[in-house]
Amino acid sequence: MIPTGSGLTQASLDRTTFDVYTYKPDGTINGILLVYHGTGRTAASYRDYAIDLADGKGLVVAAPLFDKDRFSGRDYHLGGLLDDSHDLKPASQWTTRFVALLADWVRTEEATSTLPYWCWGHSAGGQFLSRVAAFEQIAAERIIVANASTHVLPLLGSYPDGEAVPYGMGGVYKGAEEQEKLRAYLAAPVTIYLGTEDDDPDDPHLAMTTEAQRQGEQRRDRGERTFALGQSQAAALDCSFGWELVYAPEVEHSTSQMIHSPCVLRAMELFDSPVSSESCAGPGSRTG
Repeated sequence: MIPTGSGLTQASLDRTTFDVYTYKPDGTINGILLVYHGTGRTAASYRDYAIDLADGKGLVVAAPLFDKDRFSGRDYHLGGLLDDSHDLKPASQWTTRFVALLADWVRTEEATSTLPYWCWGHSAGGQFLSRVAAFEQIAAERIIVANASTHVLPLLGSYPDGEAVPYGMGGVYKGAEEQEKLRAYLAAPVTIYLGTEDDDPDDPHLAMTTEAQRQGEQRRDRGERTFALGQSQAAALDCSFGWELVYAPEVEHSTSQMIHSPCVLRAMELFDSPVSSESCAGPGSRTG
């Protein structure tokens, strides 16, 4: 069992050992919150930011550390889909695989196979979870992609007609499987969660690759454009669309403010809260 309160333990996931920062509230446990840190690799702080939410909703928190020695920006932020030569790696080596494995590990520790789980990632963690949503079919209740510098665009092929992996879905699958995976991504329970003030195009931590700049000038713009593209793609394909666009009003690029905003409950689709959809809708014209 994961002990009550804050803790640090280790989890072996597919022969890879992770430090996992945990928190378990007193009382009934209703679910699991997997928390993915930003580029600073401060997993302990991210765990701490989630404590109030965990206490309020009865969630076990697990925040794994993806250390820089083993997980470069390509291996963490961009999901580990490509090797150092920018060639596609086998799916069995993608970093994205560790999310479902961590959820299973927490369930095993808690001696239950039925606890629902949510995924929360801010900034680099949001980039990582965008790759998880696109390339892994996980059973999360919601995948919250918060203030990410880049997203996986729901496009096949390569630029200019599409977008290749890891900024799109081009070059990963073949034949009819491409359309199947694209539809699955559009149907996934993704929440693009944006601070209304996270709009600085000169932020030194903003991804500025050519592919990133094609997504927009700054994080809010990139998130809005990705959501709008998802909407239009789902309509064109006449397929299910599971994404949500949620804003945290008057919040900049702050992990703490994003997860402490009342709108995080809307992002997670915890509708037993007093938070209205309208208060977290942001400037509606931006969604396209």
